Amino acid sequence: MKQQEIIERRKAIETEVNSILASDQISAEAEARADELLNELKDLNEKRSAAALRERFASHAITQKVVAEKREQTEEWRSSGEYREQFLGWLKGGRAPEQRELITSANSNILIPKLYEDGILKYMMAQSVIRNLADLRTGVQGYATLRYNTLGTNSYTSAWQPPDTGQTSRQTIDPDFAEVALAPVPCLPYTQVSQQLMRQANFDVEAEVMDNLQRQLSKNLEWGYIGGTGTNAPKGIFTVNTNTNQVTDTSTGTTRALAIAKVTLAKLREMRYEKLPAAYWGSSAWIIPQDVYATIATLTVNNVPLFIPSADAVGQAGAGFTLMGLPVYVTEYLPVHVATGSTGKNCLAVLGNISDGFAIREWGGIGMIRDEITAMSSARVIFQGMMFANSDFTRVKSLVQLNVTNA
Repeated sequence: MKQQEIIERRKAIETEVNSILASDQISAEAEARADELLNELKDLNEKRSAAALRERFASHAITQKVVAEKREQTEEWRSSGEYREQFLGWLKGGRAPEQRELITSANSNILIPKLYEDGILKYMMAQSVIRNLADLRTGVQGYATLRYNTLGTNSYTSAWQPPDTGQTSRQTIDPDFAEVALAPVPCLPYTQVSQQLMRQANFDVEAEVMDNLQRQLSKNLEWGYIGGTGTNAPKGIFTVNTNTNQVTDTSTGTTRALAIAKVTLAKLREMRYEKLPAAYWGSSAWIIPQDVYATIATLTVNNVPLFIPSADAVGQAGAGFTLMGLPVYVTEYLPVHVATGSTGKNCLAVLGNISDGFAIREWGGIGMIRDEITAMSSARVIFQGMMFANSDFTRVKSLVQLNVTNA
């Protein structure tokens, strides 16, 4: 029975029971009938709870289906040639493309065509180190929450018991969870183009603007995931996190060059073989800034480079990008060097299973705003890209950081 049918039947039962109880004298037959009705009422109450639950889930399923269909319609519309033509016309000052979004945008905030968005994302993947290694999720909605089990690779609670003693007992092993909340942080690069250039140029100005914003989005996101501080930016993987497995040293000063001088073979060996849990040895990689890797390349034993093949190595065109048997990813993006006194601490290298220890979330839809008002006094048009993203550490014990403290 549906919930409404149950409600109507309950009302009928209550009316009949009340009529029986209103009599001054209740016969045995009336009492039996009242008991029968009360039992039916109890059964209906139980059925109503189940019916309400079913209807609530059915309503939720219908809502989710509508949302999915609307999203598919939006994606299909943004993938069409008609939308692309309207978008290109809007870039040149024409009417904005028709919006078919689940959440209506302001008239000036336009989602770029799916073709261009796919191109931007492919460019990002091709140019990025961290996006290819981390736990990446795109198309996120709302406020993302990362929930994960904090059980370490070598953590266990023994559940073994003596055999055949007749006194065995089970062992409680409860999971331990942690949560990381990720709010969407906006990335908003923009380009100004003069009205004169747009009207007189003999090349596709709009295409150049798109290409420039594409590159800026890619570079800003990569820097955020690598060197972001977590304040008005994502939290980068080179943010000093004392909860990771730590290899530490103290510099002789406050400059980055003096900190890098502390990158030694002994420290690298400690990261690789002592601090990195053995469970991750087959799935880990190094992420090393370019200036740090340049220092590692100079490490020698008896004047022989440790990690770069000698010049006379047959068939070897250059250095193999491995370090102690694990892949090396070199990034030119650096965190801001903390140059304060003895409190300053800087991360110079990261080793571990990056997808286990670091998560990236990117919210759906790359938007663009065409602003003809703000810079109208100088006859310029502002084109602004818009993307929302964030990143943070998760299972920190899957990572090893080399952190050097200033003197």
